[in-house]
Amino acid sequence: MNKIWLLQKLRIFESIPSKDIENIDKLSKMEYYKKNDNIYLDEPSFSSIYVLKEGNVKITLSNEDGKEYIVEILKPGEIFGNFGDYIFSSPARLDFLEAENAYAMTDSLVCKFKKDDFDKILANYPDISNKILKLIGLRFKYVSTKIISLAYKSLDIRIAEVLIYLANNFGIKEMTEKSPLETKQSLQIKFKLTHEEISNLAGASRQRTTIILDKLKYLGIIDFYKKRLIIKDLNKLKEIAGHF
Repeated sequence: MNKIWLLQKLRIFESIPSKDIENIDKLSKMEYYKKNDNIYLDEPSFSSIYVLKEGNVKITLSNEDGKEYIVEILKPGEIFGNFGDYIFSSPARLDFLEAENAYAMTDSLVCKFKKDDFDKILANYPDISNKILKLIGLRFKYVSTKIISLAYKSLDIRIAEVLIYLANNFGIKEMTEKSPLETKQSLQIKFKLTHEEISNLAGASRQRTTIILDKLKYLGIIDFYKKRLIIKDLNKLKEIAGHF
């Protein structure tokens, strides 16, 4: 697949003329990652900027005991890496971002820029710079909201919010296979999720998460079909989460 074509299809570059895309192409590198690959394996996260072209990537943090927390799951077109330098004019650093990891949840294609090269692009194309700042702002808003949720909300509410997040961002109405679980309201999450990953999104133990997921399944609110999560009643989840 032509790398210039892939760059043109990225939302942040859609307003850039083709001749300029060729210049940007020279500064980028397309890399393919298989499911579960560590994207930051060979270098620190802050040395490069990444744009997800295809697939899904999870951004994680680990505590001192090695417990993994999933901060967010990225969709194609989203950008990741360390953005502390773009937020602060001083040498201040966001330590938690430098400690993050990124893993491919599905087979993924990533457009990678060395940070110095990406800085040149932002300097030459203000329109891209504005888009990046908007994306960064939305990301920090999401992360801040999640931190508040982890600190103050019950586990039932946190898991409901995780399931709503998954449904809104990754739910598809069409089932990949015909099954007795399918209803008009059902949304199937397009990639496989383990109970461990859901617990890492909610900031809870796997055991406690499984108890709540089993309760939601018993109530007919969610289900699992061939290891894929199905949201059968999104409105009920919104009631649990207090989203009216």
